[in-house]
Amino acid sequence: MKRLAFALSSLLGVAPFATALAQSAAPPTQQQAQAADTRQGGTFNAYGSQIFYQVSGSGTPLVLIHGYPLNGGLFAYQQAGLASRFQVITLDLPGFGKSSPIVGGVGSTAIYARYVIALLDHLGIQKAVIGGHSMGGIITQEVYREASNRFAGMILIDTISQPASIIEQSEWAGFGVQATRQGVPSVLPNLVPMLLTGNTLLNIPAVGTAIENIIDEASVSGMQTGAETLALRPDYRPVLPTISVPTLVLEGVDDGVYAFPIAQSIQAAIPGATLSLIPDAGHVSIFEQPAAANQAITAWADAAKL
Repeated sequence: MKRLAFALSSLLGVAPFATALAQSAAPPTQQQAQAADTRQGGTFNAYGSQIFYQVSGSGTPLVLIHGYPLNGGLFAYQQAGLASRFQVITLDLPGFGKSSPIVGGVGSTAIYARYVIALLDHLGIQKAVIGGHSMGGIITQEVYREASNRFAGMILIDTISQPASIIEQSEWAGFGVQATRQGVPSVLPNLVPMLLTGNTLLNIPAVGTAIENIIDEASVSGMQTGAETLALRPDYRPVLPTISVPTLVLEGVDDGVYAFPIAQSIQAAIPGATLSLIPDAGHVSIFEQPAAANQAITAWADAAKL
């Protein structure tokens, strides 16, 4: 979906305004990326769906919400790399990964948000740093609109606040139709190159394979409801000035889905927010450059005394 990104001239024009530039770090090694998925966690029932979640580490609760059409495995390097600083909590949204689909098969940011709040209630957590990647970042904004009292801080990763354009609506709908007619694996050739940089795909192909494996765990129902959610999402720009907790906007410099001028505009709209740009990273910056992403999160949390 590179045509949804801003032009290169726009990218160059806003680069000096980033409040922080994360130091470059090596992406996952071939061996790390080839590691089998051995995710183990718990499940609980919410609104008729069985929801899979993982908890690791201790400290300030950090809840991370994955994007479309991924699952909590996206945050494997945060589960491992941030566990000494946070209690890292991830979930598979209904219809993705190890979670069963939404009962009724209708998706929206409000519907997904209630599963996040239900997880907090299930774990007995009153306040947490809550963050999300892409669709998960949009859901994070919805959770704040519904339950701002549950936030100690916020992290928005490679995401957006504005509603989908007509072009974007059509593209997201297309992924749902493609998965329905030809199966989830059929979307991989179109979707994976949107998520990673060409350099990673060329030089560390196992990272692409790892992302493919995560996507392949999605159900057709999840593909449909997630696509519907992205295509018909509300406008969250009015929410941004109301955010009163410490906020980190984390963005891959080479994000081809929601380019970093979008992140810069989100950061400018949230009082006191920090923008951290991750070099050599695309739309899944937190997976493609986990060391740099983890460093940015830790530095921000330390500065905010979270």
